[in-house]
Amino acid sequence: MASSRSLLHIIEDSGAPKDSSRYVTLVIVHGYAWHGGSFTKMIPFTDKYNARIVLVNRRDYPGSQPYSEDELALLKPVVEGESAEEKTRENLWAYMRDRAAELCALLAILAKEGKILPYDREADTGGAIVAGWSFGSCWLTALLAHGDIASDVQGINLGDYVRRIVLHDPPYGPLGYASPAEPWNPLIDPTIPPENVIVEFAKWVSGYYQHGSTPEELEYRVPLKEPVPTIMRLTEEERDSVLCGGPGSPGGSDDLLHANGLRYGLFKRLKDAAFYPPQPNHGAQAPADTWKDTELRYVWCDRSVWDMPWCCWALHAEIDEAKKSGTQMRPITVSRLRGANHFVHWDEPERALRAFICKAKELET
Repeated sequence: MASSRSLLHIIEDSGAPKDSSRYVTLVIVHGYAWHGGSFTKMIPFTDKYNARIVLVNRRDYPGSQPYSEDELALLKPVVEGESAEEKTRENLWAYMRDRAAELCALLAILAKEGKILPYDREADTGGAIVAGWSFGSCWLTALLAHGDIASDVQGINLGDYVRRIVLHDPPYGPLGYASPAEPWNPLIDPTIPPENVIVEFAKWVSGYYQHGSTPEELEYRVPLKEPVPTIMRLTEEERDSVLCGGPGSPGGSDDLLHANGLRYGLFKRLKDAAFYPPQPNHGAQAPADTWKDTELRYVWCDRSVWDMPWCCWALHAEIDEAKKSGTQMRPITVSRLRGANHFVHWDEPERALRAFICKAKELET
């Protein structure tokens, strides 16, 4: 089903909603180890909300183009030369610029094929909403950071098509925020055998957690007994339809990006470029901002694993600091899904769809 012109794979396209010519298209980029199949439960609600849903598998995931050795080399630290660290940082930046270009190319293909309609701002119809879930959020900050690519993709200015960009329940790491003093997750626990990391990660990340209202009251490891972690309620067939361990396993593309993106400051650099519009440089006119009229929405689930509330608190602190200092920051709408976990799109698919496509005034806060 993937276009021959795209390195990404469309795992499912719901098609145009019944009897509609001015629908909105929701394009979803998945997270770490869980691929686009995780969002299929939202598709039965497309007609009700006049939406088309396109589920995308990133590179290295089922159906998409595997990375080449040259591409993977960009994710590995440069070990020789005086400027090895700087070269590593630039390689990582180039890697994510390429990922932004691939996403832009797919969106342009969908627009040319009529699967994404031009956005009519006056009527508030048509257009696309592009969402990145969890680790996939850094594909969206890369998209925002590289607006110069998006301004002309095969003759299409994506700013005329993309009405909203959604960061869906991101962890703090892929947005470049500092960690707590003693962070924990299965991906960084040396006591977990490498062959068990993805399984333990899946259990941990799909749990429901009872957190307090301050960073000191976070629950790091133990989920609630009820509801049980989402993965524990999936059949073997369902697990096979949503999980792909290779990229997130030690030495895989997502594992390398996660580890070295944190180590070398890639994610903060992407987030800063995404959240702060281009500014004039030494008196020269600021570069055009492709995304100046595109809404940025942040959706978080307050019973997700601790990374997500920690990230949200860090975001609020950054917004407050920008206001105090007078720093121009891209407007961000924040929506809190109370009682939801990191898999709200599986456990409560209609609620998740509303969080992505409804107007800001209709959102939970």
